[in-house]
Amino acid sequence: MSSDRIVQNCAPTLAGLKAGSIFPQKGTKEQLNIAVAQLDHCLKEKGVHARLLYKEGNGPSLVYIYRVRSLEKIIADRGVQHFLSEYGYTDFTVSACLERLEQRLAQEEFPHEIGVFLDYPLADIQAFIANKGRNCPCTGCWKAYTNLPQARQKFKQFRHCTALYRNWVSRGADIARLTVAG
Repeated sequence: MSSDRIVQNCAPTLAGLKAGSIFPQKGTKEQLNIAVAQLDHCLKEKGVHARLLYKEGNGPSLVYIYRVRSLEKIIADRGVQHFLSEYGYTDFTVSACLERLEQRLAQEEFPHEIGVFLDYPLADIQAFIANKGRNCPCTGCWKAYTNLPQARQKFKQFRHCTALYRNWVSRGADIARLTVAG
């Protein structure tokens, strides 16, 4: 796993601006387990974790980088719990929700509730599902249907953060040192 790839996809999470990020990664299950375990080890003292979510056949797996405390706050929201329960989530601990997400990834091509774990606004996730991904007035890290000024500001902030992190990594900065504790 290259530092540049991690930063390109996960800089806002590493910086503490977002609860979670995901990116595809190819390799054997053994290679990926080792790489993800090493990444998790480097980040966990900062409250950030890495987890291999999905591996099927020869296609890429999904590596999930997340902040436990931020994810706990999101999952504690009653509206989020109600939404997730529609997809078979019954235990609202981070570990149980991630296990259920893994099950859903094995069943569905890409379950839309993953947006919860990527820190997308619940209203936008629900609007995306209702609109089948169409009629979107604003696109960035996600398809925004609601609160467009705030979404545009976040997209701008995330792009700026990613550019800064990519610059730092290109100059030899270590991802673990760039990761903000939280």
